[in-house]
Amino acid sequence: MAMNAISSIGFDADDTLWESEVFFSQVEKKFTQLINSYEVEADIGKELYETEKRNLSKLGYGVKSFTLSMIESSHHLTQGSISSADTVQIVQWGKELLHHPVNLLPGVVDVLSRLQGHFAIYVITKGDNFHQQQKFVDSGLATFVTDIEIVQEKDSKAYKAILTKMGVAPEEFLMVGNSVRSDILPVLEIGSQAVHIPHETTWQYETEDTERNDENNYTTLESIRELPDFLSSMNS
Repeated sequence: MAMNAISSIGFDADDTLWESEVFFSQVEKKFTQLINSYEVEADIGKELYETEKRNLSKLGYGVKSFTLSMIESSHHLTQGSISSADTVQIVQWGKELLHHPVNLLPGVVDVLSRLQGHFAIYVITKGDNFHQQQKFVDSGLATFVTDIEIVQEKDSKAYKAILTKMGVAPEEFLMVGNSVRSDILPVLEIGSQAVHIPHETTWQYETEDTERNDENNYTTLESIRELPDFLSSMNS
């Protein structure tokens, strides 16, 4: 992959810099066990996922949307028979998700410290503004980062607006993330560069609608630890 000189790097946050989806998966398992106690025959995971997707346009991404989708799904799956106590339990799980620890992925601090001073570093994420800001503060990464951008959707329009705000030409920008759908394809569409770092736990939605995927147009690394050497080789 040919790469122009990069001046600015954007990092996805959830499951690129710190763990996220694993906590949602743990709650979904609890939710499935709870709904199974009502002897439901439907596919609980599928129902919850379809409800989440339907709600994205109105509720957006993040814990609050996920929690409301669980409540909606629970009433549909149990035909309204779910108890008030179990509904309260679902709400409690949502509150706990809002306070899950910010566990940085291996190598993140070392990599950002190595890149600092050579590139302008940005965190570009989507979801609930308050929660994402709080996780960023708790992460301790602010010392390495020029700015954080929290958007409702990571599409080509959003990336164009971010680069305009930064004053960065598309060909000088590189995005790093775990989602081909959100971190790679829309960035390539505007003429920027992208590096995909897969995470072992990725939300199903982020793996769908990637039929435009052309792996020849971006690089995949196994770990964020490989990024500095990759950048050195591309910019040499």
